[in-house]
Amino acid sequence: MPSLYWSPVNEIVAGLLLLIGVISAVYATRRLTSGLRHARPLDVIHGIRGSVIALAAVAFAGGVLLAQTGLLVLGAVFLGEELYETGLLAAIIRAGECDEGRARGA
Repeated sequence: MPSLYWSPVNEIVAGLLLLIGVISAVYATRRLTSGLRHARPLDVIHGIRGSVIALAAVAFAGGVLLAQTGLLVLGAVFLGEELYETGLLAAIIRAGECDEGRARGA
């Protein structure tokens, strides 16, 4: 049974992860610049989240390509922590926007 670290498998998986990283980086850059240009905090948060996903995908690709379990663990821990952090920040911003909308309507 082929392992994730064997030659053709690891190169294919690393290539797919790098493709995901590039697509995520492009999406993040567009969202971040749009959010900064139009002063939309949720778009800025989504842009940051996309760049975190791109960075984690690159770490995963490096871990698979170099057969280093440490890079895989580092990428997973970094991704989990940052997604939790940006998700919590987005929830706080959404709650503030809802309260602001109620205050205007009252």
